[in-house]
Amino acid sequence: MSTEIMYDYYVEKMGEGDPVIFLPAAGYPGNEGLNIAEYLAEGFETHMVDLPGIGKSMGIQAHQIHSLEMAKWVKEYLDQQKFDKVSVIGHSLGGALALAFAVHFPARVKKLVLLDQGHKPFPRIPRREFGMFAYAVPLLNIAAALFGKPILRLLEPIFSDNDDADSNERVKRFCEIFAIEENKYIRKAHERNIGFSVDMLNLYFGFYRLQMPKLLSQVKVPTYLAYATFKGVDKQEYENTLEHVEKMKRHTQPPITYRPVDSGHYVHWSDPALLPDMKLFLEQQ
Repeated sequence: MSTEIMYDYYVEKMGEGDPVIFLPAAGYPGNEGLNIAEYLAEGFETHMVDLPGIGKSMGIQAHQIHSLEMAKWVKEYLDQQKFDKVSVIGHSLGGALALAFAVHFPARVKKLVLLDQGHKPFPRIPRREFGMFAYAVPLLNIAAALFGKPILRLLEPIFSDNDDADSNERVKRFCEIFAIEENKYIRKAHERNIGFSVDMLNLYFGFYRLQMPKLLSQVKVPTYLAYATFKGVDKQEYENTLEHVEKMKRHTQPPITYRPVDSGHYVHWSDPALLPDMKLFLEQQ
């Protein structure tokens, strides 16, 4: 029986050894995980994959995207590479795809590493991401669910970020906003200015509909969750995070290991001690 290849993937690889899949945040290429891939290079081959419809990977061709479609997209990459089981690392939106894959196809996952994802719900009014325009997102989500890609094509110009700044200016602005010290990995991740597309919007609204804590509560594979505490960054988000993490700990059992990082959302660029901890987790039998 032949297997139909549904998707094209853009991937950068680094290292030798057991395969690890890295899935980045929205708006970034797969090489957002370059510092992780370099650290894991002795012992692991990291596949840094552009998300579907973001960067150079083909988007998910579905009227509506749910967790199963996300999981199948990851699974097909494993099938194309003839990987039986892999470890998966995902940050932010990439973490949502990684978690969906681990829940729907646990037999294909050795270890799961989530970078600031899964422990709290995505806000219904995402002001941090869209400012005052965020108040329209719930209604736009309903329209996208009802009408699919035709409405997304109309919304694309609204969401598109027409940022004409060069990469150096974007990096400087990014580091100031998130209180992160500039480094070569952040500069590399900002070289490609990835804007919104119809396929990206379809994926985004699919993520918006997910119930992340519920999904995390269903995970059965060994999981390492490095979450941002927002301590010293955002008092309200610090309190919100603390509340949700304590709630998750009360309602979930091992195999989840919780690792706080006193930073904002980009935990893997904020705490140098996180990388050796992640590698130790991946190496443990």
